[in-house]
Amino acid sequence: MKIRVLDAETVQKIAAGEVIERPASVVKELAENAVDAGARTIIIEVFKGGLERITVSDDGHGMEPQDLALAVDRHATSKISSSADLFDINTLGFRGEALASIGAVAELTVVSRTRDRWEGSRIVVRGGEKGAVEPVASPGGTKVTVANLFYNTPARMKFLRSAAAEFAAITQTVSQLILACPHIAFKLSHNGKSVLNAPGTGDLRDAVACLAGTDIADALLECNLSRGGYSLHGYIADPKFHRGNRSMQFFTVNGRPVNVPLIASAVEKAFHTLLPVRRFPLAFLNIRVPNDLVDVNVHPAKREVKFTDGNAVFHLVYSACLQALQGMTQWTFSGREGEPVSAPVPQRAEAQAFATYSRPRQEDGYIQEALELPSVTAADGLGNMEILGQVFSTYVVIATDRELRLLDQHAAQERVLYEKYLQSLREGQRPSQVVVPVETPVSGRMRQFLAVHLHRLAELGFKIELTDEAMIIREVPILFKAVLTPRDVNEILETLEDAQGAGYNLSDYSQAAMMLLACKGAVKANQRLSRAEVRQLLLDLDRCQNSRTCPHGRPIWIAFDRADLEKMFARR
Repeated sequence: MKIRVLDAETVQKIAAGEVIERPASVVKELAENAVDAGARTIIIEVFKGGLERITVSDDGHGMEPQDLALAVDRHATSKISSSADLFDINTLGFRGEALASIGAVAELTVVSRTRDRWEGSRIVVRGGEKGAVEPVASPGGTKVTVANLFYNTPARMKFLRSAAAEFAAITQTVSQLILACPHIAFKLSHNGKSVLNAPGTGDLRDAVACLAGTDIADALLECNLSRGGYSLHGYIADPKFHRGNRSMQFFTVNGRPVNVPLIASAVEKAFHTLLPVRRFPLAFLNIRVPNDLVDVNVHPAKREVKFTDGNAVFHLVYSACLQALQGMTQWTFSGREGEPVSAPVPQRAEAQAFATYSRPRQEDGYIQEALELPSVTAADGLGNMEILGQVFSTYVVIATDRELRLLDQHAAQERVLYEKYLQSLREGQRPSQVVVPVETPVSGRMRQFLAVHLHRLAELGFKIELTDEAMIIREVPILFKAVLTPRDVNEILETLEDAQGAGYNLSDYSQAAMMLLACKGAVKANQRLSRAEVRQLLLDLDRCQNSRTCPHGRPIWIAFDRADLEKMFARR
C-alpha cells in the first residue's frame, strides 16, 4: 500500500508552513490579530531579526480564559461563523490559523486579559503541544511571545537569511500596517532600540512622515476618487521623488495590506514620461471595494487578493493618480505654481548690468555669453518672464518674478513634439511624407513582427513593404524638421519589437516610437538658438499637458527661488 494518511504532527507542520514562512510572517499574523482586537497601540519587540524572540503587545479587547484555550487550536476563530461569511470579510484575520501555526514551529506564550476582568490568563504552546490555561496578572489586552522559531524544523531554519535581512522584512511588514491603520500607534524595536514609532493620529500624512520622512510627506499629492461602488483615498509623491524599486509603494484593499501588481501598474502608467527610465513612483493608496467583488482568500498568507472586475480597479487608480498629477506638471510664466504674482519683473537695465559683469573671456569658448539673446518680456506673450540668454549652447536661462530657471532646450522640445504627435494620432491624422524608397535588410524575427503589425505601423506614419529578403521604406512621419534615416527607422522598429517581447500590445508601446521620433526631431544640445526659436519653444511648452519632464522622464527645467540662492551663498 503506497498511500497513507499523514500523522497529526506532520499535518500540523505542513499547515504551519503555508502561513509562517519567516519571522515577518509571525509579526504580520500577530499584529493583524491585534488590529482586529480593536487595539489603539501595538508594540512589537524583535530580537536577532526575530530568530531569537518576537513579542507583540496590544491594548485591545483581550480574551476570556475559555477563549484563550480555543484560540491556539487550528481553525478556531471569532471572526466568522459559517462559509457564507467568507464572502463578507471585514477583518484582517479570519481563518483561525495564526496562533496554531506559530505554536507548531516555535515556543508560543499568550497572556491576555479582557477589560472587565481583574485577572488575566496565560497559555503556553511548544511544538504543537498545548499546555493548560493558568491565571496570571497582566494589563488589559494581549501579549504574545514567540521564541526559538523553527527550532523543531531545521530544514526551514536553514532557508532563513541573516538577522538583518529578516528584520528588514519585518520592518516592511510593519510599515504596511502603519499605512493601512494610521489611527493605531505602532512601536517597533530591534534588540532594544526603537526603529519605528508611528503616532496613530489617524492622518495618513503623519504615517508617511514616520516611514519616509517629512520632505516626502510635504510633497504628497492627494488622491480621492469614487466610481461605481469603488473608492480610493491616499497619496502619491511629487515626481521629483522616486526610487530604483517599488519598496515605497504601499497599497491596501478594504484595509488589508496587499501586493497587487495590477494597482502598481496603474500607478506607474499615470507617471509615464514623468520619471527617468527604470525609476518608480512613491504611492500610499487605500482602496475600498464591495466585499462581494473581491476575494481575500486566494493566498494562504493573505498577501494577495483577486478582483471580480480588475479593469474597474485599474482605471480607478489610474484616473485618481492622473487627477492628482494635473496642475503640478505645468510650466507657468508667473513663477511658482499656485502663488499670486506680486514681485516686479526684473528690469532690462538690471539684466544688462549683470551681462557686463558676467561676460566670459574669449578663450572660454565652451561658455557663451549669458545675455546674447535679446530679452523677451510680457509683450511677447510670455507673461512675467525675462529670457536672459543661453549657456553652453544647451540651457536657456530665464528669470521669473520669483525664480531663476534653467531650461534644457532638447528636453523641452522633445516634450513639445511628443505631445503634438500624440494629439495628431488622437485626431486620426497620419502625418507622413513620401521619401525616396530605401531598401534595407531585415532579420527573420523582425520580418515576423512586421508581417503582423504593418497596418498598425501605418497608423504611426510609416509605410513599409516587405520583399523576400528586405523591407522598403516608402513613407516616414513628417512631424519634425529632421528627416528619418533608414537607421532611425530600424532603431524604432527594434524598440517596438523588443517591447512586444516584453508583453505589451502595440497601442501601448507605440509610445516608445513616438518618444524616439520626438528625440530625433528635437533641437540638440550644443545648438545655438535664435530669439524667435526660444520664444516659440517657451510658448509651445506652455501648451503642453506636462511641461516638467521630457518623454523619457528627465527634468525639462530646474528652478532656484530667492531662498535657494541665499542658502547657496551662505546668506541664511
